[in-house]
Amino acid sequence: MEPLYLRFLGALVEELGRRMYPSATAAVAELISNAWDADAENVWIEIPFGEPWTEDSRITVTDDGNGMTRQDAADRYLLVGIKRRAEGNDLSERKRRRVHGRKGIGKLAAFGTADVVEVATKSLSAGPITAFTLDYDRIRKAPAGGEVPVSEIEVPPVLTRPDGTEVDHGTRVELSCLRLTQPISEDRFVRSMSRLFAIASPEMKVFINGRALERFAVKTRFRFPPDALPEKAHEQDGLAVEVVDGKEIRWWIGFTPEPIEDEELRGISVLARGKMAQRPFMFQRGGGVTSQLGQEYLVGEVFADWIDDDPEIAGDLISTNRAELMLEDARLGEFLKWGRDRLNWALRKRQQLVEEENVSKLELSQEVQQRLLEFTLRERRVFKGIGARLARLPEVGASEVEGLMVELMDGHSDQAVRGMIEEISAADPEQQDLIWPLVAEFGLIDARRLKSIIEARLAVIGKLRRLVEEGAREVPEIHQHLRDNYWLIDPRWQLMDDEVELTKLLEERFGINETDAQGMRLDFVYCLAPKSPAHRDMVFLVEIKRGTFPDGTARKVAPDDIEKFHRYYVTLDKHLRKVDTYPPTVQGIMVATDYTQQAADLKASFEKTGLEFRSWQSVLDETERLHLGWLALSRSRIEIGSGPANG
Repeated sequence: MEPLYLRFLGALVEELGRRMYPSATAAVAELISNAWDADAENVWIEIPFGEPWTEDSRITVTDDGNGMTRQDAADRYLLVGIKRRAEGNDLSERKRRRVHGRKGIGKLAAFGTADVVEVATKSLSAGPITAFTLDYDRIRKAPAGGEVPVSEIEVPPVLTRPDGTEVDHGTRVELSCLRLTQPISEDRFVRSMSRLFAIASPEMKVFINGRALERFAVKTRFRFPPDALPEKAHEQDGLAVEVVDGKEIRWWIGFTPEPIEDEELRGISVLARGKMAQRPFMFQRGGGVTSQLGQEYLVGEVFADWIDDDPEIAGDLISTNRAELMLEDARLGEFLKWGRDRLNWALRKRQQLVEEENVSKLELSQEVQQRLLEFTLRERRVFKGIGARLARLPEVGASEVEGLMVELMDGHSDQAVRGMIEEISAADPEQQDLIWPLVAEFGLIDARRLKSIIEARLAVIGKLRRLVEEGAREVPEIHQHLRDNYWLIDPRWQLMDDEVELTKLLEERFGINETDAQGMRLDFVYCLAPKSPAHRDMVFLVEIKRGTFPDGTARKVAPDDIEKFHRYYVTLDKHLRKVDTYPPTVQGIMVATDYTQQAADLKASFEKTGLEFRSWQSVLDETERLHLGWLALSRSRIEIGSGPANG
């Protein structure tokens, strides 16, 4: 009888076995694929879990497939590198399954885990059991292109299932002299196997230590479909179906309630012909750390049989170890682009559903609910979404949640605030969870609004400066500008009245009827409410004078102007001293550019009585300085508040 030989067709066992299949999971997966291609109905795996490996440890995989005759083993199994599909064998012998095998090297996967592989097989077409042993060291030392004698087992073992029941036909592969160092977790091994295959149990049942392997399933908080479906897809048998670049793709994407701790299970796997062609990944979705947030909950599968349809190895889109796609291949360009787009869609949809869930759980006061009715449906959803995010944080109370929502609603008409809301709402969910608490903590809504207001006020100050310098008249130009922007003289004051008869002011504001005040018309009257513990209000009588003439020369105040102003001040102060227990303090202020010599002398004497004379330059400079200081403070609050979230 001619001895059996292992013959090489151009590749080294060391490279094709040990380096390409470096785990027990990969080795067993290839043996399951062999059973599938052999039309097996059952596969029984025996593997020690959770215990140290010894020289007596074994991993066995038994199937009830077609099995092999001795000649089959010599011509097919022991021929490394046979291109099965190129020879037209794309379907299995009896059940016409789409086979997994392609390059004839999967049989070497066992050497990634074991130094010794024992094969026992019995053909469906009858005949004795054929059994032989493959020794890794012996094979590795053989010259390239040579033949390595195989050690046949003279008394073949009986082919049985783990429970001892004899199998009429099939194959058993036993791995020994295992090179594993760490105990294997049963749960992790089973989860990995369930992700590697999409084989329905009626087609072929797989048992791991007697435990039936179930189709991959994971508890999800959201699953697409059925929770959502893109416009271009339709649902069929629980999967979304799309056509991309003329090729059909079926898929589902889900998000778990808790982060997936095992990184090997996190992401979207791609399966072809019922077997994984790409371990879970993110479709090369880039963009840095920020864009990765939320993906730790991601799980899903894409079914694309066309990836593994080319009969020629040269056209292969899956790497040699059948675990990864050849992602650099241009033919996968549209597929990868579709995957990135679909992944982005799923992440956005998850964000929307999370917000809707949180909004449904958010309890708001009647007052806040009434305020929300002032806005559009979309704006209400945004406000509630922000409130829901804050409500999830244990350190944020209900009053803080409603407080920020009210601030947002109050400031929504401001372009700067509205822009900030839109910008933050477009960020990833986890990023929003970081930013909104900072917005509340640092008062960024008020800071943004104040920044916007201050920038507008600085423009108003600039206009007043131009009016003064370009010779604008007191009335109507300067007076109108001051009335519209009463804060220009001093931002702390409130305008009580302007261009008002003193008699009318005393009667209407203070209930005082006096005839000696007739004929006195005041430019501006301001007030400043006191802060505790002070009791007195302050009333400011302000007289403005034209700054320059159209030719650029300074307009000089005459003595009569100062005397009239002093008379108004004295009359107002005299009558206001009659008010209540704590009468307001009166201060008179004239704003001008220059004075005649006589007026300047008179001004100096009246300053001793409490009147104040300010130049337009000093008023403009002081008001501008205050606003620039507030602007710097607002900017620093915005930078401090948003910096940690954006860094």
